[in-house]
Amino acid sequence: MIWELCRQEGIKLFTQKYPYFLLGLILVVQAGVMIFTATTPPETTLDVVTGPQLFAKGAGWGLQLGFYLILVIGAMGFSQEFSLGTVKTVLVLPVRRFQWVAAKILFLVMLAAVLLLAVTLLAVLIVALTIGWGDVVIENQVLFTAGVVRRQVLVAIALTLVFLLPVCAFGLLVGLFFNSSGAAVGTALMLGIVAQTAVGLFGEKSGKYFFFFHLFRPISNIERMGKLHHFQWEPVLTWGLGSTLISFAVFTAWIILKMERMDISG
Repeated sequence: MIWELCRQEGIKLFTQKYPYFLLGLILVVQAGVMIFTATTPPETTLDVVTGPQLFAKGAGWGLQLGFYLILVIGAMGFSQEFSLGTVKTVLVLPVRRFQWVAAKILFLVMLAAVLLLAVTLLAVLIVALTIGWGDVVIENQVLFTAGVVRRQVLVAIALTLVFLLPVCAFGLLVGLFFNSSGAAVGTALMLGIVAQTAVGLFGEKSGKYFFFFHLFRPISNIERMGKLHHFQWEPVLTWGLGSTLISFAVFTAWIILKMERMDISG
């Protein structure tokens, strides 16, 4: 039943035009930023852009815009059902509310994975067609081999997908508080901006406790690699995975409890 509900979510979303437009916009902006960066002559030898650095710049832009796309689609997940009145139609079927919530979360996570894959493949392709995926070299000494770079990129993308889990649940949770999809989307975007701003102001000392802080850290590690700086995954794994999984569990439980207690008979 959950998979069938998930499939229906996909049909509802992809029969509309706005997802294609927004995804296309994200990829066009990402490609433009990467091509401009790759073709701009460096002022000094210290400004030469490496493959990992260019990848991180492009993937970072794509992830930043994709973050808001996920919030938008997530916020519309329930609010659109309420505004159109289809929530009553769904729940008169032999469907438990828990199953409906699980299907929406699963679909949004799958959508986030597809979005991240598209952003990653575009970034990989543009790097390959411009400056290439060679070794990272400093003063004729290989700092990171091409193989190491590829492995670290895979690790970064896998972690980023995990860190997107609470973003999906957060967007859906916001939508439960509104009967208007427009109000839900506006609120989700505002909260996303506020959260990112707050995390930036708090810095690593306090920000590490919040999942928003860790979302972009895997890509930042690849950028540090490209800039010939030392990086390590331990801080990201220690605080990032913990805060992410706890946040995802809390948001998901909140959604389920609110849905179970919601009176839709009126």
